[in-house]
Amino acid sequence: MLPARIQQGIARRNAVGLSSKFVESCFSGGLFAFALEKSPLPFTWRGAAIRSCDHLLGRRAAEIAERNGDALLSYSYYAYSAFSHFRGNQPKILFQLHPHPAAVRAILEHEGRRNPDCAASLRREWELALPEPDFARLTAEPKMADHWLTASSFTRNTLCEAGIPAARIHVIPYGTDFHRFSPAPGGNRWQSGPLRLLFVGKGQRKGIKYLLDAVDRLPAGKVELTMCGRVEEPGLLRNRRQSIHVRGFVSDEELVNTYRAAHVFVLPSLAEGFGHVLLEAMACGLPIIGTTHTATPDLIADGQEGFIIEPADTDAVASRIDYFLRNPSRVQSMGDAARSRAENFTWSRFRAEVAEVVTKLLTDTRQNHDRQGVAN
Repeated sequence: MLPARIQQGIARRNAVGLSSKFVESCFSGGLFAFALEKSPLPFTWRGAAIRSCDHLLGRRAAEIAERNGDALLSYSYYAYSAFSHFRGNQPKILFQLHPHPAAVRAILEHEGRRNPDCAASLRREWELALPEPDFARLTAEPKMADHWLTASSFTRNTLCEAGIPAARIHVIPYGTDFHRFSPAPGGNRWQSGPLRLLFVGKGQRKGIKYLLDAVDRLPAGKVELTMCGRVEEPGLLRNRRQSIHVRGFVSDEELVNTYRAAHVFVLPSLAEGFGHVLLEAMACGLPIIGTTHTATPDLIADGQEGFIIEPADTDAVASRIDYFLRNPSRVQSMGDAARSRAENFTWSRFRAEVAEVVTKLLTDTRQNHDRQGVAN
């Protein structure tokens, strides 16, 4: 009876195959935050509800870990509360979802000065929108951990810049569902007509303006851009020379079909912890154009499965798209290479690597405790 969008949101919060006996829920707090997050209430109210839920979940995790004598692995955003309440003697492990918040704030502030017409969406990013006490707690999380996991080298680099020792940071890229995300039958061969570009995301953090400006520099009628996601600065779309289609929200099935209908995927993002849409596009057989501030360098070799560019570089975006216009056969060959490369990034591989790293950390901790006991 629920609308499809709500059904999908609920389904994403349930892992089929994970027995409930392994899960302890903080149901009331999670439901409260989820409801307010999707409500039409002011952005600041919804943000406060999410932060409140983060605090409750982190504290609950700390209580469980301490009670059981376990190590504590927490995602960022929950970690300040989790680590603050944890009194156990096992390691505290942080999975840093996004790049270090201080690094992201600096990037977004610089971008706001550079493109004030994009300030609206930038101000809604957590690193700029959080009240200062919450932001201070977010920046404190990395220093509270003993070991760190990240999904991209870019995130690791921002932690290193903040003083975290590189040797204790483990980069484990995410995976994707290769049954759901797969190439169109016959591939994405392109020889004539407009080159179909695809962008998935919203806001200037994803580099929308640089993509639109780059597309405008190309010969009129040669490219067609589809954008999935809300454009928070609609003024950016006015007076453009090329064909641009804004899809807004799309269902899971529609998203897969949109990937399959495209020729090249472009995400000129300013700062991403990973950029999962990059891997989804590769799995669908698309060459990608992504920046060094995403997982692109972890996923592809420049010029083989796509291109790696610096962020905020309109010329670079335009030149890489123009490369495909001048070399139509490379759309298919690089797309095939992207699919082949993407098959290395499975969820089973991700889970195995996380388990391997955490197991080694716990083994090393136990051995250190044993040696200290002998010494004493």
